[in-house]
Amino acid sequence: LFGTRRMAVLFPLFWYTGFNQPYQLNTFGDRFFDSRALGLELASFYLAEVLGAALAGWTLDTASTPRAGALRQLAAFGLATSAAYALALSVEVPAARAHWPTCSTPRLQLGEEGVAVPSLAFFLWGLSDSQVQAYAYWLLRQLHSGGDELARAVGFYKMVQSLGWSVGFLLVPSWRLPPLVQNLATAACGALGLALALRELPPARIDSRSSSPLLRVVRIEGERVDESAVESAGGALQQQQQQQQQ
Repeated sequence: LFGTRRMAVLFPLFWYTGFNQPYQLNTFGDRFFDSRALGLELASFYLAEVLGAALAGWTLDTASTPRAGALRQLAAFGLATSAAYALALSVEVPAARAHWPTCSTPRLQLGEEGVAVPSLAFFLWGLSDSQVQAYAYWLLRQLHSGGDELARAVGFYKMVQSLGWSVGFLLVPSWRLPPLVQNLATAACGALGLALALRELPPARIDSRSSSPLLRVVRIEGERVDESAVESAGGALQQQQQQQQQ
């Protein structure tokens, strides 16, 4: 799979789903919140994960076509994660100017002035993280028919994701990579993954002329579909259903 164009294009997005959280939860969270505040922020982060996954499912399920759903979901992910990194950058830059390269900063307590900006960044990271992971699993199912092919694709995704986690945690100590650089590197990985994911959208369309389930989804793999053959199959399926009802 490493040698296929499809997985090469999706590699940065898969990588990002593991590489992002070491900076977000450890480097950022441990530096900007005290222990009590961090506990609440982590609860907020994972609550946002639940909401983000539900939002991703609704977005993908209610779209008029799989391709339209993919574009809507990638746009939602892009907006949420861009806002989160921008907010984080607004507090990372002053810390970097004051204490380079450790970028140390006083830990904020609950209710303290200035805690709102990093808290909102934390929430948006949770929201966008579950959205991109839900999208990755959904996309793999759209691109692979199932069985061994789908299993290999999911295994590839989890392997790349875990590799991203490992490298991310390797870079967490500030003496290895300053926190400001971690922010920029993680955001860049997300941006690259998003840009390349737009080149590997679901190869499907919906035929709006029929309500038959067989006609609702027609795969397009770079070749013309013989719709007359599909319609014939759809008619046979409808006749079979009518006979069963009788």
